[in-house]
Amino acid sequence: MILFRGSAVAVILLSCFLLFTSISAEKAAKPLSSALLVNSIIDGPERLCIVFGSVIGDFTGLGQPGDVFDWELISPSGEVLFSRQLGSPGFSYTFSSPGVYQLSLDIRRGNVIVGSEVKPIDVLPSPLTVLESNYIICTGQDLTLSAIDPGSADFGDYVFEWTNSAGAVISTDNEAVINSPGTYAVEFYFVNSQGVNECVRTLSTTIIDINSFSVNSDRTEVCTTQFIEFQSSPSIEGDWYVQRQGETTRTFLGTSSDFSLFPSRDLDSPGDFTMIFALPNPNNPTCTAEIPINFTYYPEPRIEFEEAFGASDCSVDDGILKIRTLTDVDRVTIDSLGISLGPFAAFEIVEFPGLKSGAYTLSTALGSCAYSIGAVVPLQNPIPELEFQIIDIIPETCTSTGIAPGGFSIVLPNGSTTAGYQILTERGIPAIFQDTTQLNDTIRVNLSGGKYFFEIFDGNGCALPESEEIEIPGLSQVNFFVPANINVCQSFELYPVTSQALEFSLTDPDGLETIFNSGDFGLLDKAGTYTLVGRIPGQDVLCPFSREINVSLVDPIDFEPRLVQEDCFGNRVFEAEIFGVDPSTARFIWYDENDQVVSQGQFLIPVSTGEFKLDVQPINAQACPIPPKTFMIEEPVLSVDVTLNQTKLCEFGPEAIVSLESTFPEAVTDIRWRRFNEDGTVDDLPEFENLKEFQTRIAGTYEAALFRFIPGISVEECELGRETIELNLIPDKVLFDIPAELTVCENFELTPQTTESLEFTVTDPAGNTQTGSSGDSFTLELDGIYIFLAFDSDPNSAICPEQKELVVTLTDPVDFEPILISEDCNGLKTYQARVNNYQNDEVDYFWYDTNRNQIGDEEFLELNTYGDFSLEVQPSGSTSCPSTQRVNFTAETPVLSVDVNLTTEPLCPDEASTVLTLQADLTEITQIEWWFTDLSGNQSELVNSRGQEEILAFDEGTYEVRVFNDIPCLLGFDQALVLRSQDPVRPELGDTYQVCERYEIGPNLNPGSFASYEWYLGEDLVSTNPTFKPIRPGDYSLTVYSLEGCAYQASFTAEEECELKVIFPTAIIPGDPDKNFLIYTNFLIDELEVWIFNQWGQLIFYCENSSLISEESTCQWDGYFNGEKVPNGSYSVRINYVNLEKNISQYQLGSILVIE
Repeated sequence: MILFRGSAVAVILLSCFLLFTSISAEKAAKPLSSALLVNSIIDGPERLCIVFGSVIGDFTGLGQPGDVFDWELISPSGEVLFSRQLGSPGFSYTFSSPGVYQLSLDIRRGNVIVGSEVKPIDVLPSPLTVLESNYIICTGQDLTLSAIDPGSADFGDYVFEWTNSAGAVISTDNEAVINSPGTYAVEFYFVNSQGVNECVRTLSTTIIDINSFSVNSDRTEVCTTQFIEFQSSPSIEGDWYVQRQGETTRTFLGTSSDFSLFPSRDLDSPGDFTMIFALPNPNNPTCTAEIPINFTYYPEPRIEFEEAFGASDCSVDDGILKIRTLTDVDRVTIDSLGISLGPFAAFEIVEFPGLKSGAYTLSTALGSCAYSIGAVVPLQNPIPELEFQIIDIIPETCTSTGIAPGGFSIVLPNGSTTAGYQILTERGIPAIFQDTTQLNDTIRVNLSGGKYFFEIFDGNGCALPESEEIEIPGLSQVNFFVPANINVCQSFELYPVTSQALEFSLTDPDGLETIFNSGDFGLLDKAGTYTLVGRIPGQDVLCPFSREINVSLVDPIDFEPRLVQEDCFGNRVFEAEIFGVDPSTARFIWYDENDQVVSQGQFLIPVSTGEFKLDVQPINAQACPIPPKTFMIEEPVLSVDVTLNQTKLCEFGPEAIVSLESTFPEAVTDIRWRRFNEDGTVDDLPEFENLKEFQTRIAGTYEAALFRFIPGISVEECELGRETIELNLIPDKVLFDIPAELTVCENFELTPQTTESLEFTVTDPAGNTQTGSSGDSFTLELDGIYIFLAFDSDPNSAICPEQKELVVTLTDPVDFEPILISEDCNGLKTYQARVNNYQNDEVDYFWYDTNRNQIGDEEFLELNTYGDFSLEVQPSGSTSCPSTQRVNFTAETPVLSVDVNLTTEPLCPDEASTVLTLQADLTEITQIEWWFTDLSGNQSELVNSRGQEEILAFDEGTYEVRVFNDIPCLLGFDQALVLRSQDPVRPELGDTYQVCERYEIGPNLNPGSFASYEWYLGEDLVSTNPTFKPIRPGDYSLTVYSLEGCAYQASFTAEEECELKVIFPTAIIPGDPDKNFLIYTNFLIDELEVWIFNQWGQLIFYCENSSLISEESTCQWDGYFNGEKVPNGSYSVRINYVNLEKNISQYQLGSILVIE
């Protein structure tokens, strides 16, 4: 069978996939209506075919939303494989054994089974497929392809359909004839009784033209130390052979799509060969092909030194080198001269004449293969300057870390010279070269152990070689292996690989040294270069060996095993979560419960349970010293047992409590409830979703369905279990009595009547509740319906609560008051119960005396006795109002007369009226009348003055006041005679006065003779004396009263003046009476003197006045002196003035101007 490169990968991936799932038989989707027409309630395949070990059968129950589906599957041997109620119509099962199974379904709607069916399922083994994945055909060949073995079960029932790459149908049989390359597919299946295709399977194959193949190689010649790579194109597996040309025997090398040929391994000797790639074609043996490709295997073209003849002199090219060929060679070349000879057969002597003295490298070639040796042409007559001796050949020696090179010394016996030298290895490879320079007489060279050629040369091209090889003895070293470069995760225990008993010294990048022996380890935990030295202590036969190790630190990978996928059949996928790290840089190892490696990828599909482990390491580094992480894989929970419990369901509560219990509660993620009602309807109950306990007062059949679904992990929602429970109302109830209706004023305490031990919950119209027991009372204080719920105090009682309603009509308390509505002048009193918020016929009256004896029950009450009484009024037909209190009142002893006194003021001349005042105890007086009798005897009532205690009398005559109570009864009266006064005296005052508060200077005022005086500054009374001296500025008023009691008023203003003022003109005109000199003073100046002087100091005028009058002029001067006008000019004036009361003396200097 021919398999293309990459096919293996596809097979591996497919196998991994099949660990998790199986090929599912295709099922046709039928509408519910069409399925019911054929009286089948199971929609699904009648036959299934096992293809890859198992097959999944998908079936659907044809019911309605909300139905419950009871599935049962029985194996061919009669074993019950599955039995469960499901809330969804779908059912799937993985069949792994052939045979006829019995699948039964009952569809339950509520508690009623609405459909049942038993359906046989014929599970067939997979047909034996014979179609290969590819075929090779020759040009023009017809090839017959077959899909399956005709001996497969039920072969005659299969339907076939072959198509080419264009989709065209080319055959409808098990066989198809093709004659051109391309991709072909065949689909085969059964057709069930409903016309639906079952066991559908598709195979495909690729047809390849044999002429499309070739073989490529990376070279046509190969040497002993090389290899040659052959590759088929396109990449296809075949048989590789090699055959020496000219021979008929071929050697089989292997089967693959490519081959790497190593001559030393795959060929016995050099020569010309043919590589043959044979295409085995077992599927089409009449069409075969072999693809040859030629190549040549060359041996290493080896030669050996035969002899040399020295050159006679430096300037003579007469030296000869002879070599022997040990194999055929294409050519022999002296590299430094460019001389090339050949070809030569094996074992020929090759001579190179005409050579100068010196050391030479001879290279050989055979095809692409090469070889070289070193040789010298001696110098027969050395020049003295180049003569030398080789002395002190020192072998290699051991050091603490390896081998110290050996060496030798070159001694120039003729002293220092100008020359150069070179040293060649025995293969002619330069080891040391020194160009022409001034050489010391002794030259020391250090070289590793081995054979060398030496020559010295001058600047003229003269070379003097050492005619013999110089051998430096070498030493061996201990042997161990460690990698030169290593990536380390955190730290790494390095175990050097060796078969020797060595001691190791490991020096880290910081210079710290660690010693350990073979079998132990050195710790690598730093980035940088480590030095490792291996040695055998106490001997020097094997020298130490040193290696450097370049260490790169790699961070460990943070990882966590995580469940990422789970289906309803228990299949699970775990992922190694590496938190963003590239998976291609990580190495994954999963261990099962037996510590067996079960996966080396990022994902694990477990087939067992228990404690698993996961180890994740960087792929480009040594393992991190981190232990694997353990995790548990539990047995999958595919179903749970469900138990439903209930408490009693009563009409008025308590609500029934439905509770759920299940096995494996931790596996349940979702709980869904629904109710089947008596009318056949089904209600989903999302309000109870995921609840394990809830309360309800609705009867019906309740169903709980339990599911498992983890977002992001679960492939689908898996039903784990389902159970139902029936709730019915209990008819028996507790007994108690309350009125159906009740009128309540404000509130009322009601006690339900019962002979049982009950607990009560009373809900008022506002939704507030009260609780109590039998014998307790409950407050009714709201208008509306009260709900009384009573239940047995025994919580285990089988009797249900009872609920009754009480309609409460709430009334308001009566707003009432006792009022005295009448009494007569003999003392008889009549009281009324005044009601403000009810009609009189809607209330009941209760009159009580001082001893709480009821003395009346009507609206009115007459009393001829006096004292304390009370009244209570309640709504008729209602409970008593708790807040209503008896209203107390007192029937006072009647007052039939009072003392009356009438007082009067004088009727003053300046007044239009006077005041008459009633003086009496007004407590019992409710009405006042005023009567007037003029001087002629005419009497009339002053109607406008009724009810006034004080009136104004405008006219002279007799005034009378009469007082009544509210009956009205006359209680008393009095009279007064009013006559106008004839007194003419009034107060006399000026309008304005000047005062000085600072000096307490003011006028003494005397308004005249009166009975009393009241002096006011503004509103303030400042004096009651007959005379008054104002000293504060402001507005003053005076009120005086005459002997008859008449008041008279006057007012004046006091102005502030505290400065002694003198005023005189500044200029005069002599002889002009309107322009004379004069002086004005204010009231503060009592005496005054005036002096006027001319320019020469002569007194020309003098005046003195000690009886000054305020605001009047004095000391007039007409401008004459000695009878003549004084000349024009300025004259000096001096004025002295005095206030005698305060002894103030002042003067003033000034001047006046005399003009003509």
